[in-house]
Amino acid sequence: MAVIGFNLKKILVERKSLVRGDVKVSTKTKITDVKEESRKIAAGKDSLSFDFEFSIKYFGVGDHKGDLADVVFQGSVLCLIDPKDTKKIMEGWKKQEVPMDLKLSILNTILSKCTVRALDLEEELGLPPHTPLPKFKETTDKK
Repeated sequence: MAVIGFNLKKILVERKSLVRGDVKVSTKTKITDVKEESRKIAAGKDSLSFDFEFSIKYFGVGDHKGDLADVVFQGSVLCLIDPKDTKKIMEGWKKQEVPMDLKLSILNTILSKCTVRALDLEEELGLPPHTPLPKFKETTDKK
């Protein structure tokens, strides 16, 4: 299996109220559909499209309770699949299941692509980052 494409179909960013006080952030990534593509991209391989939704929700806590903001991405990840695995994957999808190794690869692709975009959009709307950013810390090592 190889990821060969990533396409966004929808980006929704909405700040519903000012962000003040403590904020709870929840993220959700899910595969919403799996489709076999009719186009042949590589000889001896099938192509499957995995539709997804990646969402980030901001909630106020304490004195400022309520729904504060949403960041939502919808799109698809295109993968090259060995033809012998295609039928098994499509059969599994009838039960909304994707083999774990394939699922992890797809979810990690979604996470890496959408997180970068989300951080930029969050900054534009004055929202705190949905994930901790790396920070430098003083160390006691003297080199």
